[in-house]
Amino acid sequence: MNKVIISLLLTLLLSLSSHASEEFKWPEHLSTPVFKAFITAYNTNDFKELSEFSKKYYPEKKAKNKALYWSQVFSEYGVLIPYKVADEKFHGLPAIWFQGVKTKNWLKMVIMTNEDGNKIKRAGVFRGMRPVGLLPPYQAMSIKEMPAYLSEYLTGLVNDDLFSGSVLVAKGSDILFQQAYGYSDKSSKQKNTVSTAFALGSTTKNFTAVAIAQLVEQGKLKYSDTLSQHINEYPKDIAKQVTIHHLLTHTSGLEFDDYDPFYYESKEAKSIEQLLAIQLKYIDHMNRERRKDFQVLNKFDYTNDGYILLGAIIERVSGLSYSQYIEKNIFNLANMKQSIADNNKLTTYKNKAIGYSHSNEDMRFELGGRKAVTGSAVIDIIMPAGGTYASTGDLYKYFKALNQGKLLSQDTFSLMQKKHAVKGEMLTEQNNIYYGYGLFLTEHGKAKSIGHN
Repeated sequence: MNKVIISLLLTLLLSLSSHASEEFKWPEHLSTPVFKAFITAYNTNDFKELSEFSKKYYPEKKAKNKALYWSQVFSEYGVLIPYKVADEKFHGLPAIWFQGVKTKNWLKMVIMTNEDGNKIKRAGVFRGMRPVGLLPPYQAMSIKEMPAYLSEYLTGLVNDDLFSGSVLVAKGSDILFQQAYGYSDKSSKQKNTVSTAFALGSTTKNFTAVAIAQLVEQGKLKYSDTLSQHINEYPKDIAKQVTIHHLLTHTSGLEFDDYDPFYYESKEAKSIEQLLAIQLKYIDHMNRERRKDFQVLNKFDYTNDGYILLGAIIERVSGLSYSQYIEKNIFNLANMKQSIADNNKLTTYKNKAIGYSHSNEDMRFELGGRKAVTGSAVIDIIMPAGGTYASTGDLYKYFKALNQGKLLSQDTFSLMQKKHAVKGEMLTEQNNIYYGYGLFLTEHGKAKSIGHN
């Protein structure tokens, strides 16, 4: 069984130098001049240059938004260099792998032009993947060399406003690197520390999945239980089809967030029961018109709404609130003292990080420095789909507890790590993403990871 050590996985690309672009050969294709013009404008990180590029190559109505979009990409990846032409074409078009000079992140890009090659009809950007195989000039680095390398690498990212946070790297029971960077609160100049608690976002789903698995082990639930057995107010034609397995694996088809009234009303909810009531209120506004003649989807479609229902089941079956259950049966058992699942505790907890983003309160990218996250990007309550906080040290304790059988049996933990659903398979390029129970399982060539983001 693969041992999961930490949920926030930092893929370390240990580079001795950055000379990949020296060996790169542009493909002979109609899109190549546009690619070259794009990367020249993009790497300036100058909005005026990107605007000029966008005006030249995009339709007039799209130009401004595209310039903002590429500025947003730069805020995540920094300067890019072309690495190689992808082995497989995308709809007959050459796809090019780029790498961030400082971030070391990978990005694959395709540009579709008109027949004259002077206008972009469509540009595809593929993230979260990497080229297959060995990637020179990388080579193995000794454990003794790693801390100094990581310190230099992360400090460089911080200096370019590409990273702020806490990093922990461990192997087995040994912590090899642990350091914090940037500010948890810029207004008060409070710096991040290794004990700072960060918002985990959807990593919370793994806590929810573990809670469900614990209740299954106790005989209080079955993965085959239908929604109708535990939430009898849900419409019967839906509830008799959807099982706990479907909810855990995002294969139920229950999703509502495309409907704005549902989305904004959900943000005002103060409890899981209120979130459930909002689902019932807008049940006829399911995404993609799935409500009519509802049939369980039985394929992956990521959604928060299924995990809200899992939280309601946890509360009803255990007799505890979601936060009480998580604190008692996960945080306390794993000795996670820098983790928060309770809204009241969150308001008074001192050492937690404020999120900073280039997005405004409507989650639209804005130029300028990062600002404290407000508005639609803020989760007002801790819920089963997102909102918990933890330090990197506590996440390390959490996965050690799982590996050591303190929270679940090894058989159950192995079941959580099975490939229950397929998010995306690109077998020819060996970039595959699956979903277990509250866990993403990714395969990039021989590089494999298990966790959540």
